[in-house]
Amino acid sequence: MKKNEDLQKVVQHSIKVESVMNKTETDVLTKIYRRSNKFIWLISIAGMGLFLNSCVAGYVATEPSYIENSRPDRPSNLHVWIDGDWVWSNRTKVYVRNNGYWSKPSRGRTYIAGHWQSSPRGSRWVPGHWQGHGRMMNHVN
Repeated sequence: MKKNEDLQKVVQHSIKVESVMNKTETDVLTKIYRRSNKFIWLISIAGMGLFLNSCVAGYVATEPSYIENSRPDRPSNLHVWIDGDWVWSNRTKVYVRNNGYWSKPSRGRTYIAGHWQSSPRGSRWVPGHWQGHGRMMNHVN
């Protein structure tokens, strides 16, 4: 019986030591995980900031001059002419003019033309868009 009790004590002791080692290992892994998790979050936020910043249109000191292109024939009396918008090019860092086009409006929608908006940073192009009649028109002249 004595041998059996001694054997049980040895087994219990090894279980306690093993569980302490596991707790220590777990604490270390938890600390590493928390730090790496914070690092991953910081990298993700920085990446999103860079991405969103690159999508924002640039500001210019002077607005580009308007270029008049010839309009193609009107497809039908239901179509309206949409002037081309200015589009910011991240590659060249200038606004590039898109050609205008004929469009058939959806019922209950009006086209709000694009315009230049001035601010202390400079001017930027606010693109044109379709807007329903039920909404208030929010555009800056």
